[in-house]
Amino acid sequence: MRTLTAATALVVIALGLPVFSRAADSPGSGIADTAHDFTDDASDTVGLCTFCHTPHRAQQTRLLWNHTLSSLTYGWSDATTTVGGTDLPTFDSSWQGISKNCLSCHDGSVAIGDVSWFRGSGPQNLLAERHDDADDPALIAPGGDLKGNHPVALPIPFQGVASTYNGITSGEEAVKSGWQPDPQTLGIRLFNDDGAGNVAGGSVVGQTGIECSSCHDPHNGTEVIDEFLLRGLLTGNDSSYICLKCHQK
Repeated sequence: MRTLTAATALVVIALGLPVFSRAADSPGSGIADTAHDFTDDASDTVGLCTFCHTPHRAQQTRLLWNHTLSSLTYGWSDATTTVGGTDLPTFDSSWQGISKNCLSCHDGSVAIGDVSWFRGSGPQNLLAERHDDADDPALIAPGGDLKGNHPVALPIPFQGVASTYNGITSGEEAVKSGWQPDPQTLGIRLFNDDGAGNVAGGSVVGQTGIECSSCHDPHNGTEVIDEFLLRGLLTGNDSSYICLKCHQK
């Protein structure tokens, strides 16, 4: 298994969270031997899931999350809205969307092996490495700044209807700009926010948004069809191309 420092260069169209697959020739084959497989690098014998999940004494019941969350607040320093008029969000570890979990490694502030529970004992560090080098392509939110990254934790106009998600409503021009009616039919994962702080997988008209895992699957599951753990192709001119799975252009 290659080390993290051998990760491929940042994918241009990454949706908020580029993930670097070391199994680029076998997308959809599972997490083993991808960039999220730390079993050979850990200071102890560790299972594939331990760095993110644990069956007991997790930080939270949702996802049985085991990795220490960042204390940073995420946002975009170079813009306040999209071109379509949708406000760009800020969010932190209290947000129930999945992006804060992804960024707990990819903002460089927390060690990759900083976990809450392993082998019957409390907080410990199984792998001290961090994505905190400016040249590390997996560092995408230094200091919590997502400048230059595709927005996440914000609404999309699912079925052509403005959505409210994470307290933000789709901009008027965003609704008109051209979207696939239902990106889920093309392999994109969508989420819904009931307005009371509860985020769940799946779409609800008027309440639908996107997170890092809308375009990336950190587990390299069967919906991954290209490198960077993407649910679409890096190149193309039809709906197999990752960008065109959401945007009609």
